[in-house]
Amino acid sequence: MRRTFSRKEFMALGATLAGAVVLPGCSALSMKPATKGRSVTGAKGKEAPILEERVRAGDLPPVAERLPKNPLVIEPLDSTGVYGGSWRTVLESTDASWLWMTVCHDHLISWDPTWSKIVPNVAESYEIIGDGKEYRFRLREGMRWSDGQPFNADDLVFWSEKILRNKKLTPVLPKPLQMDDKAVAVEKLGEYEVKFVFAEPNALFLQQIAIHGPPFRLLPRHYLEQFHQDFNPDVGDDWDQVFLQKIDELNNIDLPVLTGWVPANPHGDGDRMVWERNPYYFKVDPDGSQLPYIDTVVFTFRVEQGSLILQAANGDVDMYMRSEVTVPKNKPVLARGRESGNYRLVDVRDPNHNTMGICLNLTHEDPAKRRMYQNKDFRIGLSHAINRQQIIDLVYLTQGKPWQTAPRPEAPFYKSSDMGEQYTKFDIELAKQHLDKAGYSDHDGDGNRLGSDGKPIVISVLTQSRYPDMVDVLEFMKGTWAQVGIELRIDNASPELVSTRLDANKFDCTLDHGELGYIDMVSDPRWLFATGGSSYAPLWSRWYEGGDPQEEPPEAMQRQAAIYREKVIASSDVDTQYEGIREIIEIARDEFWTMGIALPGGAYAVVSDRIRNVPGDNAMWLSFKCPYPAVTNVSTYYIADD
Repeated sequence: MRRTFSRKEFMALGATLAGAVVLPGCSALSMKPATKGRSVTGAKGKEAPILEERVRAGDLPPVAERLPKNPLVIEPLDSTGVYGGSWRTVLESTDASWLWMTVCHDHLISWDPTWSKIVPNVAESYEIIGDGKEYRFRLREGMRWSDGQPFNADDLVFWSEKILRNKKLTPVLPKPLQMDDKAVAVEKLGEYEVKFVFAEPNALFLQQIAIHGPPFRLLPRHYLEQFHQDFNPDVGDDWDQVFLQKIDELNNIDLPVLTGWVPANPHGDGDRMVWERNPYYFKVDPDGSQLPYIDTVVFTFRVEQGSLILQAANGDVDMYMRSEVTVPKNKPVLARGRESGNYRLVDVRDPNHNTMGICLNLTHEDPAKRRMYQNKDFRIGLSHAINRQQIIDLVYLTQGKPWQTAPRPEAPFYKSSDMGEQYTKFDIELAKQHLDKAGYSDHDGDGNRLGSDGKPIVISVLTQSRYPDMVDVLEFMKGTWAQVGIELRIDNASPELVSTRLDANKFDCTLDHGELGYIDMVSDPRWLFATGGSSYAPLWSRWYEGGDPQEEPPEAMQRQAAIYREKVIASSDVDTQYEGIREIIEIARDEFWTMGIALPGGAYAVVSDRIRNVPGDNAMWLSFKCPYPAVTNVSTYYIADD
């Protein structure tokens, strides 16, 4: 009988192990339990038994009629699977990212499982013309949406002409879908062939649509026309809002999709979301059997991270990996439960460059605070007043090393630069010198450093409640910043409220995960200069993206943007792209826009013994630009119960 952890035992275990966090040799951190071997035998047909029943009942056409003429053949990682079962996983509160990383990732193209090349997916093939000015896609003849209706070039033209170019539906053109403020044009070359044409070369287009939640989505014309003003004169004045609700596949379960599973209930309905197999999925295994193998994927919603970890520790999670949960501090509890819970912890490679990026608002609405935060010496002073090694030892269980918001050392374009290590030395006296040099040498009678208004300097740090480890880090920073006369206040809020305040430019400082530190930094350099997604200069970011309100950034950042356009976006030559990124890195090093804590270490995934074809140690990345585990062909995962 499997032993489960009670909440009381779970909390006690966490408290007990907390006392051992500074012991690097702690056996609880080992992730190499003995693997229990299981064999799977039995005949497998060309489709799942539950679909065979529907065919016999007359509810579905035969599988041969449901597949495209040339389905995508997927080679399973370890073994051919069997049909049936449920993939049990979890979802933290309202965060839908894990959905996009698992069941929602089927685009025209995809990264391969090793994150080394772009491969066809929904598209049967593709061709790049003119350094990325034109992209041609050959679609799969006979492919169908999840409701059985044909998928073809008309769907892509509909998206381009009726959604992308409609100001009500797309008020701001996403950067990846435009060049020189002109939207990409989609032209139909045949029933199953289209071309995407840009005004100028956009060499990053494929990388930019291979991410989770991409700017370009595959949407069904036959279903959506009824909600569009151009096709239905009876839609009301608020038709655009209704239309946007209808293209939300997480909450509108009537929306036909192309993914391996389709939602059975809305994301906002109840405490879990169930996805059921798509009878028209376009992938097969080498035997010609339609994928996916697994019947359903069940996401249980957890508001508190503790209950999520408890569910995993009890062996009720088949596969899960998310950067805010599978972190070093949770590893001891999860390691302890492996034997009784029948699961293992799989090492995952981390492409992120930092455990926590610290983003002072360089475009603050208060002119005095803006001048202070834009002062490089002020930022350097704050950086030297952070005891990073103490934080690494006590918050990150000795995993990682002091590091700024710089590319990872193994990034192919990061060479001979000290950007990652600069200003990381904990030195209170040096910190004070830089703060004095910045012009903030006056103190009050209590030792508080004074701003230009004569009042004590207080920095309110806005952080998301779903990242408790960041609050732990701030508690340490609060103490060391106080030693240099700066008061740090922790402003913990929901992800939604944080997003609202960032958009409104109403914050002093915020925190973000130091994502995008490997080759993903080429297509998304937000930490090198303020592009879309940057948290440290909302008005500069909007200048780059073309939104309002905006503000022209400093000359150095404008230089970075120009280099990015000329050498990275406009060239399909990787060496030229890397040369451009290196130039941008050196400018970012000199300007020191943001600061970090540590180079991450110790990423892992929770994988149960009953789920198969999941990659092993160091075969996956904790990335959203290359969405793992989706790119590892999750449709070939299968359940093998004894």
